Amino acid sequence: MEDFSTTTVAINKEETKSLSGNAYTDPEIFKRERYGLFRYLPIMATPVCLLPKKGNYVVSDIASESVIVTRNEKEEIQALANTCRHRGKKLLENDISPVKPQKGLKSIVCPYHAWKYDLDGKLVIARGDQANASFKHLCLRKLQIQESAGLVFYHAYNEQYEQVKNLENILGTLKLNKAKISVRKTYHVAANWKLWTENFLECWHCAPNHPELREVKGFIDQFEAGREDLYVNDAINWGIQAKKKGWIQPVDVDFHVDSNLFHFNTNMPLGGDTLTASKDGKRMGATLGNADGLEGGAIFGCIGPFLFYIAYVDYVVLFTIKPKSVTETDVELIWMTAEDFYASEEELTWLWDTTIQQDIKLVEETQSGVSSLHYISGPFQEDEYRTKGFTSWWKRWNQKQ
Repeated sequence: MEDFSTTTVAINKEETKSLSGNAYTDPEIFKRERYGLFRYLPIMATPVCLLPKKGNYVVSDIASESVIVTRNEKEEIQALANTCRHRGKKLLENDISPVKPQKGLKSIVCPYHAWKYDLDGKLVIARGDQANASFKHLCLRKLQIQESAGLVFYHAYNEQYEQVKNLENILGTLKLNKAKISVRKTYHVAANWKLWTENFLECWHCAPNHPELREVKGFIDQFEAGREDLYVNDAINWGIQAKKKGWIQPVDVDFHVDSNLFHFNTNMPLGGDTLTASKDGKRMGATLGNADGLEGGAIFGCIGPFLFYIAYVDYVVLFTIKPKSVTETDVELIWMTAEDFYASEEELTWLWDTTIQQDIKLVEETQSGVSSLHYISGPFQEDEYRTKGFTSWWKRWNQKQ
């Protein structure tokens, strides 16, 4: 995979317009992305809390590719291609969205001709030809695994991503490996994956489109009114209170690209008396991990285009973006809480279930627009600098093909 790294400053100075219409509509471009981009990017397969014991597994699907992530007999986490080496049959189906660990596997058996593999992907039985030594090398293909901050990623890149490793410094104090999945939902979006990522990288659209988000996050109206000074004051006060509670905010890293991957991370005060992202601003559950100082604020960031996260003192939402086809994308939300979280599902999911559905409408209408013969690439506004950085990143990748 080509290295097209750059710096934040270079991205922000670059004169970049939005992508051309065919970037969102051309099946051939999506095919190139699938072969030359998706398989090298880190995919968040699961929180590690779903893999507590050997044999626990999840199935992760993205862009017609399926991967089994399981804990093997040595209790190591492995990522195995979900494709039998005999005739290519899919081995395990992704037909449920577990909030608790699935029943452990002892082996992986193909439902077509009963070829059997162990949890390390080694072929154990080739039914009808058990004695044929020439089949011994037909093991399931492996991908690289990275575990960080209680989350498990896989990819086919030949190195470990430093950005993924650094997630421990950002979310590690939340102890997500000891948290539970309270709710998970998948939303279907009739739009190209890049439009979803572009939308989620900027909040310039938030004031006119997300009234519930404005209620919770005071900075939206502060910036809309040109009162950045109020936001800075809130940020300073929150930081002081956080330190008093023994919690140090992770380092802010605005949109940055290196090693073929972009990421960002920012600390955001909620403002006023708001303690967490709930309807009344009050806490809904116990503190996650050791992050009492996160009360009154949030951590927002991403690792590449397929994982966004937002953390509050009592819950975390993971947003995983899963391209399906050139104009079809699934977005899965995973709400994680402490074991003794006490609010209802409706209370927990209210803000982001509402906001995501508003975003789906916006993104699907944008897909219709970029598909028009009248669409012409347009300029970015200053507050869309992350989206601008993303389109620059994608254009550089596309030019290397």
